Amino acid sequence: MSESASYIGNVFDDNSEEQLFFDTVISRFENYDISNRAHQNKYFSTDIDYIIECAITSLTSSEHLERLSKQIDAFFYIYRRVVEYNAYNKKSDSQLKEFQEKLLQESGNVFKSTKGLKPCLSITNKALIERMNIQQHLGAITEIKDIEKLSTFFALCNLSFQSSLLVYGDIRLQWIDILSKIRQWNISLVIFISHYVEYKLAFERFPFDIPALIHLIRVIHQPNSTDVSPFAIFHSILNDLNLDHKVFFNLFLTTFGDGVKNKLYKESHICQLLRLLTEREDLLSMSLSTYASHVSINDLWYIFLYLSTAGEINQTMEKQLVLILNQRIEKIPVATFKTNYKLADAWLKTMKDENRPTFIRIVDTVLYTFLNKQLNDDQYSWKFTLHDLQDLLSMTLRFLSTIDLQQQSCLLIIQHLFKLDKNVTTKFIRIKNLFNRLNDFDQNLWERNDPACIIRDEWLNDYSFYIPQDWLMLTKNDYQTLSSIHQNNRWSIHIWSRLVILSLSKLETNKWNETISQLNAWMINVKHDIFEANDTLTIIFVKSIFDIVISKHTKSVLFASNIESILNYILHASQDKHYSIDIKQVDDFIQNVHHSIKDILSLNSTFSLLEFLIVDL
Repeated sequence: MSESASYIGNVFDDNSEEQLFFDTVISRFENYDISNRAHQNKYFSTDIDYIIECAITSLTSSEHLERLSKQIDAFFYIYRRVVEYNAYNKKSDSQLKEFQEKLLQESGNVFKSTKGLKPCLSITNKALIERMNIQQHLGAITEIKDIEKLSTFFALCNLSFQSSLLVYGDIRLQWIDILSKIRQWNISLVIFISHYVEYKLAFERFPFDIPALIHLIRVIHQPNSTDVSPFAIFHSILNDLNLDHKVFFNLFLTTFGDGVKNKLYKESHICQLLRLLTEREDLLSMSLSTYASHVSINDLWYIFLYLSTAGEINQTMEKQLVLILNQRIEKIPVATFKTNYKLADAWLKTMKDENRPTFIRIVDTVLYTFLNKQLNDDQYSWKFTLHDLQDLLSMTLRFLSTIDLQQQSCLLIIQHLFKLDKNVTTKFIRIKNLFNRLNDFDQNLWERNDPACIIRDEWLNDYSFYIPQDWLMLTKNDYQTLSSIHQNNRWSIHIWSRLVILSLSKLETNKWNETISQLNAWMINVKHDIFEANDTLTIIFVKSIFDIVISKHTKSVLFASNIESILNYILHASQDKHYSIDIKQVDDFIQNVHHSIKDILSLNSTFSLLEFLIVDL
């Protein structure tokens, strides 16, 4: 061993601290370098081993423990110089590796014992700090297996940040750059953060930031490893680290989406996240949208049910839930919607009274959105069967605890009953099918709701007749079928009445006489020209002709031929005092005809209608 190496070995017994000790170390190594350049050192290899051995002994000696905290930064310089010597001499790295392990271990011990105040750099020379290259030691830590290793890691992070600041004048090194080099984590996120907070003052100039936190969440946090919500943990961490919640959750969205896609979060935890964000509507909107984009509608619906049952839907959350549910619900299969609707109905039964109004309001809004989209879009509407409509109407009324069909969703369902035969061209078949559909529903429902308040005339556009051509195509069997299947259903009767009125309203004025004559002949052909009190459809038909045409145009009708059956029918209905006939209107008509007859007689005119009326009157 050379004398100059022995001189270096003596430095480890020096009790000076920080800058003084560092200066002494530098001086001894510079003397050693000068000696080596001046004289060929045949003990060079032995010198290296000796210096390493002295350094390891000093690091591990209990006698040196007290002063080590104020000297340890100089050991990084010693390590660097030995690495340089070792590279020149091409020696094995085994002893050098032991030196590094002891150096890092003791750095961690110093960091822990001083609450993060040490180790710190006692020099400011940029060239010297660059030469020491403390940051390279971070590469030696690829696994954080316990608290001891974490302390070592924090010590190296602190020294590396100090080096970056002194060399570059700012912090070019980022936490995420350091963390990304760790391949294995055997500690939890909570433990990492709790120890960081314990030594927070050490990193006052280099605070842990949001990108680093999100990286740790991705690599070491296991959301389902505890019953505690991970989002409650994140919220607490953000408060502990004084980090901006909005910035965090904005940057966290991608990680959150990946977690949802990989089913890392429990439903209860998702709900807690949404609750945490209710005071920040923009974050709530983005998080809910991200969640919805990675789950099925069934999962999204379950979250809604869970929140509703817990009574945790305020005005902001209601607004965002409706937006998201409406977006997702529009295109789902009707069977899926019915399943979720039935589930909502089941949950409603066990829900607290104070939570019901909001829940019902949201479900009703979503139902309307679904029906309004699918029943009015040919891409979906053809898939709805009569059974589907019956189910949806029944569930809706039960869910809303009402029998009022004027609810917006009920109106859409009922309107679609009129569209099921969209591709049927024959008016008779359309009407027959509509009557049969109405008969298949709960008749109490029709009795308790006035069809005049619900059915719109435009719903009947595809059912109304072009008179006389369409009407004359209605055969005896067709008409008898309609007469037998309407079963005096209040709604069927109203529909028939509106169809007749709407059809007659299209009739051109100059064709009244001719058309009435043709309709008179049609009544005879279908064997419905004789008044019967229970012949509801014919009574409506004749009454409408009388109200719209005959009673308002008496003089013109006097010139019509072959309308005896119609007139006879209305007169007999009036004499029978049928409830649907306005007897006064018929009497007024008779008086008008009577006056017209006198006028005609005074002119010595003769008409076939005149003869009929004279006999009948």
